[in-house]
Amino acid sequence: MVSSENNIIIGLQWGHEGKNRLLDFFANRSEVIVRFHGSATGGHQISAGGERFTLDYLPCGIHHAGKLCVITHGVTLDLEKISDELAALKSAGVFRSRLLISSRCPLILDYHKRLDVLAGRLLGHDLNRTMDQRGYGHAVTDNVRRLGIRAGDLLYPERLRERLDLNLAIKNEYFQKIYNEKPLDADKLFTKIMKEGQRLVPYVGPVEDAISKAVESNVGTLFEGCDGSLNDLNCGVYPYVMPGMTTAPAAFLSAGLRHNASLRIIGAAKAYCTKSGPGPFITEDKSAVAAFIRTRGSEFGKIGEAPRRIGWLDLPALKYAAHINGADLLAVTKLDVLTGIDELKICTGYMIGGELRTSGDLSAEEAEKAEPVYVSLEGWREELPGCTDFNLLPQQAQSYIRFIEEYTGLRVIWTGLGTQWGNALYRID
Repeated sequence: MVSSENNIIIGLQWGHEGKNRLLDFFANRSEVIVRFHGSATGGHQISAGGERFTLDYLPCGIHHAGKLCVITHGVTLDLEKISDELAALKSAGVFRSRLLISSRCPLILDYHKRLDVLAGRLLGHDLNRTMDQRGYGHAVTDNVRRLGIRAGDLLYPERLRERLDLNLAIKNEYFQKIYNEKPLDADKLFTKIMKEGQRLVPYVGPVEDAISKAVESNVGTLFEGCDGSLNDLNCGVYPYVMPGMTTAPAAFLSAGLRHNASLRIIGAAKAYCTKSGPGPFITEDKSAVAAFIRTRGSEFGKIGEAPRRIGWLDLPALKYAAHINGADLLAVTKLDVLTGIDELKICTGYMIGGELRTSGDLSAEEAEKAEPVYVSLEGWREELPGCTDFNLLPQQAQSYIRFIEEYTGLRVIWTGLGTQWGNALYRID
């Protein structure tokens, strides 16, 4: 039973690690669920009231009665999207928890998205650097430059209007003189912001005390990670990164926790690797096996259902990600996707310029030159979803998990075995 534990669930790859069911597993056992970083870049799905909802912002426990869900200032909010999420859940009658939104959350507004679109046009639609035209990077830039509009400004319309006018005085210069586009109308945008913001206003305020009390009283607090650690602005392969922290330390910073707060960090990784967008991907495979994994694992992104890039499990990168997060334990998702592959490859190092490297801490230039060094393991044919005990898994599947444990030095306590929410093993022995 883990109801009294405080956990951070964090992705150890490039995002979309299959954390949904892992998060749901721990959300059911937690009283407080905290979304602590990111933006609309790592959506998750929930099932409630006979419907499925894709949420970019609201925490995974939002449909559980009696839970407290919190969004910290580490989250950059698309005002329009979170407003729509709230409306959809309320309309369906599945908004059952209490919600707190930090007044310090930066807001993504229409001009941020427009700047992304125009910058993408100028740069040839480099989707990585323009954040898929979602405005995330430009909103973060405004926040750092102290020009940003925050959730707390929704409580003070006059101050918000002043900040909006200041921003448009600058942004409209860009639109007109650099991009040869029409300026945005301040009155129309202010009206739109206030209309969308009214849905958020009842939940906006300070959040740090509530989180600290929950952690210290050990009622069970879940910190919900999104994106992936290898996309971290400072720790990832720059410039193919997100415009912010995607690692576990962000939970301590954005929630105002003591550095020695009692939190267990569980790193999640797929049994293989996937990546969306450009950038080095050392273990990428383009064979028929990759096509098999992509189809069986439903590896297609949200943007135009683009197929994700597929690669073999990269253990140096995984161990590096576990290290920078301070991971205590591992969760391996989608092990079942590998069923039916006779030879499974696992990367244990890289050859770079004739030198063997075993560290996953690489620059873009090093990663582009790296050749993977593989160990081959025997695959299995048996289907896994019905398995209820780790020791009843096929021996080859057990060996695969144990190889990961031996390489990383971390125990795998949770393993995803199928597409249904109950198809997973939680190892408590």
